[in-house]
Amino acid sequence: MQLYTNGTIHTLNPAAPIIETVLVDDSGRIAFAGDLKDVNPPAGTQEIDLGGNTLLPGFNDAHVHIWKLGLLLTLQVDVRHSQPDAIPDMVGALQAHAAKHTDGWILGRGYDEASMTEGRHPTRTDLDAVSTERPLAITRICGHIMALNTRAMELAGIDANTPDPPGGVIDRDEHGNPTGVLKESAMALVNRAIPAFTSDALADAIAAAHQHQLSRGITSATDPLLTPLHVDVYRQMEAQGRMAVRTNGLAVRRLDGGTETMPLPEKYVSDTLRLDSVKFFADGGLSGATAAIAGTYLVTGDNGVLRYDTDDLQQLMQEAHNADYRIATHAIGDRALEQVIGCYEALYRRKPSQIRHRIEHLGLPAPEHIMRTARMNAIAVPQTVFLPALGRNFRRYLPDDYLARCYPVRSIWEAGITVALSSDAPVVPDDSPLLGMKAAIDRHDHAGNPIAPDEAITIKQALWGYTVGGAIASGDHHDRGTIAADKLADFVVLDRDPLQTPTHELTDIRVCQTISGGKTVYEA
Repeated sequence: MQLYTNGTIHTLNPAAPIIETVLVDDSGRIAFAGDLKDVNPPAGTQEIDLGGNTLLPGFNDAHVHIWKLGLLLTLQVDVRHSQPDAIPDMVGALQAHAAKHTDGWILGRGYDEASMTEGRHPTRTDLDAVSTERPLAITRICGHIMALNTRAMELAGIDANTPDPPGGVIDRDEHGNPTGVLKESAMALVNRAIPAFTSDALADAIAAAHQHQLSRGITSATDPLLTPLHVDVYRQMEAQGRMAVRTNGLAVRRLDGGTETMPLPEKYVSDTLRLDSVKFFADGGLSGATAAIAGTYLVTGDNGVLRYDTDDLQQLMQEAHNADYRIATHAIGDRALEQVIGCYEALYRRKPSQIRHRIEHLGLPAPEHIMRTARMNAIAVPQTVFLPALGRNFRRYLPDDYLARCYPVRSIWEAGITVALSSDAPVVPDDSPLLGMKAAIDRHDHAGNPIAPDEAITIKQALWGYTVGGAIASGDHHDRGTIAADKLADFVVLDRDPLQTPTHELTDIRVCQTISGGKTVYEA
C-alpha cells in the first residue's frame, strides 16, 4: 500500500474538496482519502512524500484521436509543430520524409492554409514537386480536408468526370479539373486506395500515443473514431495488458463517403477499455469552413457540409439507441446542431432512456440549441484549446455574429449541461490539458486576443471539465474523475497548484508524475 502525504491534494469531490492524504491499496484503488489523523495505514505501507507538490485526479481527454496521434509519432509526416510559412516549406518537409522512407505512400498531416503565405490549400501541382511516381496525401490539420498529388489521384480514380460524393466536395479549378483537394466524405475516394495499416502498426501507434498522453498527466481518454479494425486492435492490446491509458472507444457507424453501415460493436467494459458507444459525423470542421452553418462563411462564400440526410441519420441513431448504446455525434455548425438535436429529441421521445448521448464540439450553437440540449440532459464535449490553436482560422472564416458565440462554454455550463473538455488532437499541435484550461479561462487566440471573452469559465470549472466531466461523458464517473474511496488511484502530480496559479502561468506548470492504478507510469 502507498500513503501520499505532504502536498496539496484537490479531490474534485465536493464532499471533501481538499484533503491531507490518500491511501492506495494493492489492487490500485483508493482505500482512504481524508485527513492524516483519521488514517491508520497497515504495517509495511510505503509513504510517498509529495514534497509540497499538488496531487489531482488524472486528467481525462474526452475527445482525442489516439491512433491518429500515434501514427504521427511513428509513421507519418507531422507538420503541426513546425507549421510551414509557405507551401514550399511543407513540400521540403515531405521531401525530407520521402528521402528517409523510400517505399509506398507518402502520408502526412497538419497543414493549415490560413497560416501560410499563399493563403490556400496545396494542390496536386504543388505536391508533384515531392514525387510524381509515389502517391502522396497530406491531411489538413482539422482532419476534414486532404490534398493529393497526381499519382494519388490516379490511384484513387479521380478525374474531371468524378462526381462529388454525398456529403463531400472535390475541389475543382476554373476548367472543372480536380485540384487535388478533397473535402469531407470525398476523402474516402483516396482512403480506399491507401493500404490499410497492419494491426501491429496500429498497436504500436496507440502505445506511442498513450506514452505521450501520460507525459501530459492524462490517465483516461476517449478515442472517437474506431473502425472494426481499430476495435480489434484495442481488444488485443487490452488482452495483452498494453493499455497504458484507460480508453473509451467510439465506434463509427459509417465510413467517409461509404454507404456501408458498420455493425454495432460488441459491448465490452473493463478497467482499461470501454466499448459501448457509437459515433456519427453530422458536419465538417470549423477551421476549414466545412462545418454546416445557416449563414455564410467569409472567404469561401458557402455554408459548409451536412454529412447525412436527416431521415438516414435518424434511422441509424435509432438502431443504436434502441440497443442502449451511447451516441456521440460530431456537430459544430448551427445547421448541423439543429439536425442532431432534433434527432436526439426524437430518440428520447420514441424510447425514453437514462442513457446520456453526447454532442462532440457543440461549436456554434444558437441559444435555443443550448436550452434544448440541456432539457435532454445530453453531454457537451467542446474544445477550448481550439481558440489558441485555430483562432486565426475562426477570425478568417466566421462572420462577427458567429465569432461572438464560438465555443460558448460558459453559456453551455450555465444551462446545466455537463461539459467534458478535450483536445481533439492531432487537430491541435499541443494537447496539454493545462493549455486547454488556460484557453477556457482567457479565451485567447494565436495572437493573444480574446474570442468571445464573455464565454470564459473559471479554473475550477475548467479543471472539473478535464477530470469529472470526461468521466461522466464515458460512463465511468463511478470509477474515476475524483479522488474518493474505492475509486481507481489515477493521479497527476504537478509542481504547482493550478487553482492558485495566475492564468497566464498555467502552461508553465510541470507534470512531475502520472500515476495509474497506484503505479507511477510517468516521471519527469
